[in-house]
Amino acid sequence: MSSDIKLTLTVNSVIDNLSDTGLPEGEPEINIFTTDGRLTPEPDGYTVRFTEVQEGGEAHTKLLITEGRVRLIKTGAISSEMVFSEGEDFNTLYRVGPYSFDMTVRTKRIRNSLSEDGGELQLIYSMNVGGQEKNVRMKISAKRK
Repeated sequence: MSSDIKLTLTVNSVIDNLSDTGLPEGEPEINIFTTDGRLTPEPDGYTVRFTEVQEGGEAHTKLLITEGRVRLIKTGAISSEMVFSEGEDFNTLYRVGPYSFDMTVRTKRIRNSLSEDGGELQLIYSMNVGGQEKNVRMKISAKRK
């Protein structure tokens, strides 16, 4: 098995709160950060790992990326697991500190060009957390160190 490849990752996410009509409401929540990460080649795709600093502490993220599917697992300050597959719903729990929320994720689009040389992963999805509907656009850009 190949060893880990060191990466510099830039994570850019835009979250829109949606009104009852499904249109964006209020100002979007924009989060951009750069961090070190690792990419591990797997027989059927890649695993990407990185850590982000949140107000409540560190959140460790692991992305299992295969053809047409992404599984995101967060541990630490945030605990959740989401599966992204275009057109499918995924039900899970989203935990922040002592609080847990039911969450449903519906994947609209996955675009993946990640490789051992870097690249980009784009996810567009909607999520319903505790009854609040949100639209999310996430882009993870990777450069090999």
